[in-house]
Amino acid sequence: MGGKFLFCMRAPDGQEMWTGGEYFEIVVHEKIVYSMYFADAEGNQVEAAQYGIEHEAMDDAHDVILFEDFGDGQTKLTLIGNETMESAKESGQLEGWNQILDKIAAVVAGL
Repeated sequence: MGGKFLFCMRAPDGQEMWTGGEYFEIVVHEKIVYSMYFADAEGNQVEAAQYGIEHEAMDDAHDVILFEDFGDGQTKLTLIGNETMESAKESGQLEGWNQILDKIAAVVAGL
């Protein structure tokens, strides 16, 4: 498997925060295993401090997303984070994840 991704989140004040990552395993309709890192607009890894975030290093940390089919078009998504998720709660990143998931749910629901 493999492959990389790069995306940008833009805050209401216009600040951009780039995130890059790499896929390690994709099992269609079941699981995605990936790593993420803070990045610049070209996808180069940067320190979290560049964005004003105190965060532990994410080197070799993998997250897992599991998908479970509940039938009737409903799917449960479970995000299993690594040890850096604790600091994500403290720094407000968890709120960002919730916003991302809410936006995905709205797109899937056709809103």
